[in-house]
Amino acid sequence: MTPNATPVIVSFARYFSRPFCPECGREQFVPEQSSFVDDGCIRHAWLCEACGNAFNTHIEFDELSL
Repeated sequence: MTPNATPVIVSFARYFSRPFCPECGREQFVPEQSSFVDDGCIRHAWLCEACGNAFNTHIEFDELSL
């Protein structure tokens, strides 16, 4: 019997990977702001330290079943 589980590294990468600045391509480390938009969605506001470009990303996720 094979367990039905998402490998930890895949789950981590899906929700916590760091984006690259769409302007200069530099990897970002910490968002300036994170906010819960609604059930299942988090928005991150980023400000690139290298070029000053501001951009947003969002994460959508399913309800966790325990």
